[in-house]
Amino acid sequence: MSSARTVAQTAALLALSACSGCHPYATDSGTDTAGECTMLSNEENYSWTGNLNIPKYVTAEYTDVHVTWPDLTSDLLCHDLDPITGVTSVGLTRFPFLSTDEIATGLTDNSLKQKDTNGFVSCIPDDPRTDCYLSEFNFAGTAYDTVGVYGQAGGSFLLSFSGSTDPSGDAVWLGFLVPTPGSEVTEVAMTPTCDVAAYDVSLSDLQHTALTKAGPWCIDWSALTTTGNQEPMIPSKIDEILIGHYDKTPEEVAAQFLDIEVMAQDLFTLELTGGTDADLGNAVSADGAAFTGFTDDGTWIVGLRCTSCTNPVPMFLTVVDPT
Repeated sequence: MSSARTVAQTAALLALSACSGCHPYATDSGTDTAGECTMLSNEENYSWTGNLNIPKYVTAEYTDVHVTWPDLTSDLLCHDLDPITGVTSVGLTRFPFLSTDEIATGLTDNSLKQKDTNGFVSCIPDDPRTDCYLSEFNFAGTAYDTVGVYGQAGGSFLLSFSGSTDPSGDAVWLGFLVPTPGSEVTEVAMTPTCDVAAYDVSLSDLQHTALTKAGPWCIDWSALTTTGNQEPMIPSKIDEILIGHYDKTPEEVAAQFLDIEVMAQDLFTLELTGGTDADLGNAVSADGAAFTGFTDDGTWIVGLRCTSCTNPVPMFLTVVDPT
């Protein structure tokens, strides 16, 4: 997960079968290519459980709470964060009927729905400020009486800190504001902690996926029915493919689950615009280098994820056996 993104992986053996025949598949560039796709199966998917331990800040209600973050020097994944350049906007989402625990669970398993919320406002402070008053939160530039609805009767209030000027972008930090009758707290300082995102990844029960070293590398995920945390799979939601190469065993990769992107020797991604199959040959690294094939050394993984979901942990992730 970049910023709030995470990924996981890997272990065991067995190969995958190819699809029943050849058919055209669309590459990321939109070019049609004929080829034989490897059909991915549920048996090749990793498994994980996890939760978000989002900090809660009790405050006075119906008051202009002052939110500050000059000490927020690490993000959700405990990576270094510059509180000035790393946080450029703050969103505040109101959930009128859900508890903070229910929201955290919904963020983890992607079960939150638009009907669960009742308003989103944001604050984009001028650089180099690291603070926002509740009264500064607005709706896309239009003033809103945020203080007037900020009470215990208003429900649960989730702060999301983003490194993008788009407050709905990937969150680098989360926190609940809890308006409480009788509280006199009006100052809230975000304090980093390394236990917000917790994941337990199992690598021992999946089958490895056999893919050729030199290609072709068409994969098809239309037959997948469950995600890594046993939620229903919606194959059409997959909008990114991740290919990672590590000088570690699958178990060592899993032990550093939250760092799966930053610890990769080689990392390639492929953005998708639709469909349920793709050519891995169109994946590129951050510097634009093309993916050129699998090697026998180290551990290779392929992951499928939904970057628009509340939790972009890969829905599917497998270990590759190069053949």
